[in-house]
Amino acid sequence: MKNEMLILTIILAILTSCKQPIKGDKNKMDDLAATETTKTNSDLKTIKLDFGFTLTVGQEEDFEKFKTYTFFQLTRNNTIVYIDSSLTEYEFGNVLFPIILKTGENSFELLFEINDRPNKNYLKRLFIKDNKLVNQDKLPTFEAKPKDINKDGIKEYAGFWNYSQVWGDNNDLTTYNPILYYSVTTIGLKLDSLLTKQRNEMIYGKFYGFSFSENYEQPKSAAEKFGQELKLINNGQ
Repeated sequence: MKNEMLILTIILAILTSCKQPIKGDKNKMDDLAATETTKTNSDLKTIKLDFGFTLTVGQEEDFEKFKTYTFFQLTRNNTIVYIDSSLTEYEFGNVLFPIILKTGENSFELLFEINDRPNKNYLKRLFIKDNKLVNQDKLPTFEAKPKDINKDGIKEYAGFWNYSQVWGDNNDLTTYNPILYYSVTTIGLKLDSLLTKQRNEMIYGKFYGFSFSENYEQPKSAAEKFGQELKLINNGQ
């Protein structure tokens, strides 16, 4: 009986000691947590934008030619408007972006460049009303600052969705890659369908729609006209 009591006492002592926190280990865990927090905070970058918006980005990846950020938080007047936790890769190397447009009473459109490698980058557009996200969509990245392309008194941004491709024995065929034109209005960016049709008819001879397509083979001359149109957009002539 005494032996059984002795064994039981030893077992209870062992179990009790296992439950006791080891002070040194706890201090180490606290130090590690503090270190991780410091790393995260030191990685954050703050960008002041127009109309009281502030952008905080982090989790930077440096690819030498460009940098991306997967932490994205947008605030306005100290109110959190939008947090992106989807690991989308935001990029800020192009001086054209972000774009912020006031579209009404306490309403805005904000456009940010997204790295979509190996595909062409695109723009994420956020619709903000009363410091709340009400909608979002995608637009192609723009080639230059807005210009009055058709001399109607309204400036337009222009961009296209995909990289042009060539094939054929002498690389004499290319894809249908329409350039899209967006008018800058008092209520935001609006696709100018008429201008888009007119300009792409000049390039391709016919309008095949608003989307990139490999189904409509185009001659080399279309690629040359496409390049000329981009020069016009960039130079504003």
